[in-house]
Amino acid sequence: MDFEEALRDLGFTLERDARAVRHFAARPTPFLTYWVQAYPDGTALFTWEFAIAEWAAIRGLQVGSDEHLNTFLYPKADDRGPQDAAWLAERLDRTEALLRSLSLLDAE
Repeated sequence: MDFEEALRDLGFTLERDARAVRHFAARPTPFLTYWVQAYPDGTALFTWEFAIAEWAAIRGLQVGSDEHLNTFLYPKADDRGPQDAAWLAERLDRTEALLRSLSLLDAE
């Protein structure tokens, strides 16, 4: 199975193709988007964004000045690695484990 087939199997769709870089997105929830950029050199970049202001708003909370359109939670660093399904699956698992571990009551 090639990398683009693996992306499709994981729910990613091609969003755009610009300057030989193919951008894929998967949206497992209304607030979470996974992004993969596939480069011609056989590497890929994985990142994600979580619409934290929108998530908070439906719970009667606000983040900062309550600007929903521009308030996202991101990782401090993106991951770059091979265009490999196992590599990507591990990044997805790590991200989901991190997001599941967040608790507003455990601020330590």
